[in-house]
Amino acid sequence: MFLIPSQRGEKRMRKLVLLVFFFVSITYAFNISVYADDVPDSKEQPGVVASEDKSITEVDATNEEDTEEIDIEMEAVFVKDPIQPFNRAMFTFNDKVYYWLFRPLSKGYAAVLPEPARLGVRNFFTNIRMPGRFFNCIFQGKFKGAGTEMLRLVINSTLGVGGFSDPAKKYFKLDIQDEDFGQTLGRYNVGSGAFIEIPLFGPSNVRDGIGLLGDMVLDPIAWLTFVSPYASTGANTYNTLNDVSIDKGDTYENLVEGAIDPYIMVQDAYMQNRTKKIKE
Repeated sequence: MFLIPSQRGEKRMRKLVLLVFFFVSITYAFNISVYADDVPDSKEQPGVVASEDKSITEVDATNEEDTEEIDIEMEAVFVKDPIQPFNRAMFTFNDKVYYWLFRPLSKGYAAVLPEPARLGVRNFFTNIRMPGRFFNCIFQGKFKGAGTEMLRLVINSTLGVGGFSDPAKKYFKLDIQDEDFGQTLGRYNVGSGAFIEIPLFGPSNVRDGIGLLGDMVLDPIAWLTFVSPYASTGANTYNTLNDVSIDKGDTYENLVEGAIDPYIMVQDAYMQNRTKKIKE
């Protein structure tokens, strides 16, 4: 049975839509889980006790003799959230997508492919995505970091057998420079803008959303779109699924399952992590 041209076009369009949906969904599963990596445990956060009781003065006088003066810098991260009802609805949707689809998908993938092989895949994609980190180091005036990225590319592409291993870090102590265009905009004092919970992508803000476009221009994987939209989508989908299967799912689950308000917890973790990266 032969399909007329219009039917063939509709069939191809359905396949493309399904692939795009699959890619952005898995990208969400990865993105939403990385934002709490650098947030300290609540037990480590300093507390403040306010009281008018004169006994506080006595305690302070006693402790002054036995302890050194400690300066604690506490900085509040203020979040603009003018569309919170929409953001909360999208957070609930994203959370269900993660638990009902990508959590079992990533665990099934991990059961099939051993961890050493998955680590090799992650190293490979990290290596070929050097241009984004390299140019953002230059944009921020971090020329030493740009040189480090160039050395990492040369070493890992040769000694690392195409980037599947990371001898640059293991033997030469050359750490990856985690820089992106959103951080570059932040270094130039571009405000974060309103918080946005993007469907299937997770937490973001206006500045980082714009930065994402810059990152795509510098991403060699995105360049595959000029060859075929399937190639770029497939490569990004596989890379993200591989990352989720290694170590990212548990981070998100531990963050939201113990929270009184998971939406606020994820929002705060994301904003604090981004603020810290911009200052580094």
